[in-house]
Amino acid sequence: MNSPSLYRRPAWWAWLVTLVALGGCATHTPTDRLAAGEPVAPTQAAAPAQFAATAHPLATRAALRMLEQGGSAVDAAIAAQMVLGLVEPHASGPGGGSLVLMWDEPGKRLRSLDGLAAAPARTTASLRTDTDGKVLPAEASQRGGRTVGVPGTVAVLADAHREAGRLPWRTLFEPAITLAEQGFAMPPYLRSVLGVPEAREALAALMPTYFDTAGQPLPVGARLTNPAYAETLRRLAEGGPSAFLSGGAGERIVKAAQAGFRPSLMTADDLHGYRPVAREPVCGPFLAYRVCTLAPPSFGGVVVLQVLQMLEARAAASFDLEDPQVAHVYAEASRLAQADRRLHLGDPDFVPVPTAGLLGTTYLRERAALIDPARANPAAAAGHPPRAVAGLVPDAEGTVHAQTSQIVVADAQGNVVSVTTTNNLNFGARLMVDGFVLNNALTNFSAAPRAGERLANQMEPRKRPVTSMAPTIVFDAAGRVVAAGGSAGGGPIVDYVARALVEMLANGRSPQQALSRAHQSLSLAGTVQLEAGTAFAERLAPALAARGHTVEKVPLLSGAAFIRREAQGWSGAADPRRDGVAAARSADVAEPTLSR
Repeated sequence: MNSPSLYRRPAWWAWLVTLVALGGCATHTPTDRLAAGEPVAPTQAAAPAQFAATAHPLATRAALRMLEQGGSAVDAAIAAQMVLGLVEPHASGPGGGSLVLMWDEPGKRLRSLDGLAAAPARTTASLRTDTDGKVLPAEASQRGGRTVGVPGTVAVLADAHREAGRLPWRTLFEPAITLAEQGFAMPPYLRSVLGVPEAREALAALMPTYFDTAGQPLPVGARLTNPAYAETLRRLAEGGPSAFLSGGAGERIVKAAQAGFRPSLMTADDLHGYRPVAREPVCGPFLAYRVCTLAPPSFGGVVVLQVLQMLEARAAASFDLEDPQVAHVYAEASRLAQADRRLHLGDPDFVPVPTAGLLGTTYLRERAALIDPARANPAAAAGHPPRAVAGLVPDAEGTVHAQTSQIVVADAQGNVVSVTTTNNLNFGARLMVDGFVLNNALTNFSAAPRAGERLANQMEPRKRPVTSMAPTIVFDAAGRVVAAGGSAGGGPIVDYVARALVEMLANGRSPQQALSRAHQSLSLAGTVQLEAGTAFAERLAPALAARGHTVEKVPLLSGAAFIRREAQGWSGAADPRRDGVAAARSADVAEPTLSR
């Protein structure tokens, strides 16, 4: 059994460089071994029954501790999320939103819960529309209090616990409280995120926790504590989920969001009135499997299912994603799916979404038939599935979030949970309160509509913006769970998830092999993106360009976590591009070393 440790990473960590201030996207150059799908880091393990994979070893250890105490998969996921809010504060935490997909093995029931951050009761026409009606430049609407959505993570995890938890609520917070008080080692990935060029100005609220007196991020391995976060978790543990907003905490969140540039329109009533939404999962066929994920306002789930079905229809029995012809068909399927989602997808509580039509077998065969096997079609338009809403116009923009985190857990009873959780861009709104970061999820709404236009994803009071997040569970023909997981990574999440599923289900790769393959994605502008620094990109770029694609080589860090059922039990992996670890027992997860 492997003993994965964050600090036994290979030398590729040395190539992980700082983030650009606005994009929030780290750059790196992975090795050719990564591009060839060879093991890069010891992030995989196997076990007969219980298993966890998360974005950080301490979160994986916390999840496994809950399982070892008799907890459920949901208990373990909650414990992991509370630790991730400490060790990956840029990506997720109590101030963000989450999607939860749960399989109840004894009851043979699949459930999904929508805990996305929502717009407050008072909004403008868009984030780019100020209260005086003036339209602001796009860059002026990415950060600050106005971008903060009403957080949903604590509420949705509480609902999941009421439904499927076994351990006492307070027990789930013990690992994170201990780490926040006693200290944990600065992780390499967090350290890279903190290295934005304008860190002193952009991350001023975070300076006391993560920076030295000279304004430089603390080094990898330095001891970090977060007593304010410990106090938040202790209040939650002792007072239950409602305590998240008690004792003036709700008012402090509002005050933090109203400070500085373009203050929030959110109120304490918005916070107290937030409720998660139980939504029917969406499922679709791929080969001999049934792939299930989240329904809208997740566009990620619909796009993943569309791409898989169109690829199957046109791949000519080959699913080698490094073959130029398959890569071309994949890119064109992605283009058609993204065109559909930009026109049709939004919060179904506010706009009718033709989800069933978009996933219909006949419709997707018709869409797949549009793919020219020889040439790219940059002008691919949305289709017209049954029950599509008339009068909507395509969204010229898309979600921009670049940081997120992924948790997947299987317990000894066969229950499985996949949670994708986010603050949106790195460090969200760049505001911090009570030890955690506030999201900037409202940037996922459409830009300001023109007069007379209606966009499926335009901002409205209490509406939830679309998201690329797509936690997924896969079933075989007998109805048995055979794989589960999801990914971080912003808009490319749909490709990280779809391609991992293709590698595992069609090509028979292990989770570690699947997650170590080099990435291909489709940008918002329709450019085919290939993972920079890989032999994969060098081989594929000329072949795709010859087929009419505009190709660019960019960093694609992902952050996936998947498990798969093997003959001997579960195997799993966390993406080697980040700090994640997959393991079966907490003893198999080495404690990251603190620097002296």
